[in-house]
Amino acid sequence: MTQRLKRSQAGFSLIEVIIVVFIIFVLAGMAIILTQGTLQSYKANAARDGVVSQIRLARELAISKRRNVRIDFTPPNQIQTTVQYRGGETAGLPIAAVYLNDADQGVNTGAQFYVFPGLPDTPMGFGNTSPIVLQQPAGGGAWAVMFTTSGALVGTSALTGLDLIGNSNPVNASIFLGIPGNSGSARAITILGATGRVRTYSWDGTQWRE
Repeated sequence: MTQRLKRSQAGFSLIEVIIVVFIIFVLAGMAIILTQGTLQSYKANAARDGVVSQIRLARELAISKRRNVRIDFTPPNQIQTTVQYRGGETAGLPIAAVYLNDADQGVNTGAQFYVFPGLPDTPMGFGNTSPIVLQQPAGGGAWAVMFTTSGALVGTSALTGLDLIGNSNPVNASIFLGIPGNSGSARAITILGATGRVRTYSWDGTQWRE
């Protein structure tokens, strides 16, 4: 009885303590990795949803105001929506630019317009040669198209005519974004020009999933 009591009072051995500490470090490391992955996935989803929100806003404004609405995508992370008022018409208040993961407005650790090397095109097949695949305005810079009063997304084969009233050439669009260095954060958006229908995708490691 006395020997059993002494053995129980002896406590943990050094090896047992080391094993417990090692297990704690392993679990803590796994928790940090999982938390970082979850945070980046959240940022990517928030950025994708922000782009979709601006696209839908532009389309709704075009239909409700009966005016073409231009939407510009400026790398690395800016979106600008502009109502195209007619000459002599009183313009409304300008729409503020929106930034992906808008904690700051420059290149950061958040999502950017970005196409990951080696990833395939979306199932819609509109192209993935660049982060923004659509008609580019004259002079380069921002990438822009317009929604018409019918809700279609249009551009023009004549680059200088991008902002003209009555432009009616449908443009299918692909928009890719993510956090560079983390392909698990890859997201994509497609727009069917004729109808303005938007689809969203996430990269699951092997394919794009809606």
